[in-house]
Amino acid sequence: MHESKRNPTPDLPRPKLDPLTRRPAQPFAHQRLDVYRVALQMAERSRELADRVPRGYRSFADQLLRAAGQTVLLVGEGANRYSSGQKLQRYSEARGEAGEVASAAELLTTLRLAPQPDCDAVIELAGRVAAMLSRLIQRHR
Repeated sequence: MHESKRNPTPDLPRPKLDPLTRRPAQPFAHQRLDVYRVALQMAERSRELADRVPRGYRSFADQLLRAAGQTVLLVGEGANRYSSGQKLQRYSEARGEAGEVASAAELLTTLRLAPQPDCDAVIELAGRVAAMLSRLIQRHR
């Protein structure tokens, strides 16, 4: 039997390149925000921290992960809204979630449920996210 040598996927058009970076243009507004990238780093470090929390205290780890995930999602949602009011609302909520991430990491440190350096790294990232969001919030007021 003869198999055809057809390409299983059709040739897709090449993505448009950003004239400044010469990289494929990013279709979503959140992908261009530094705060989004830092929030992703915070979520990644939060996951690593949560994995170290002992059994019996998983609810604290789950809360940390929920807050970190919500921060990322709210930044993404806010960046892709059109009105300043909607952006302001999402960024304000994301800032609150970043504060919750920091609080959860501080709680894990205080209760000696996770290593201090790991908690400090998450707290530092949460502070960076909160500061960046504060500037975005001011811009949309």
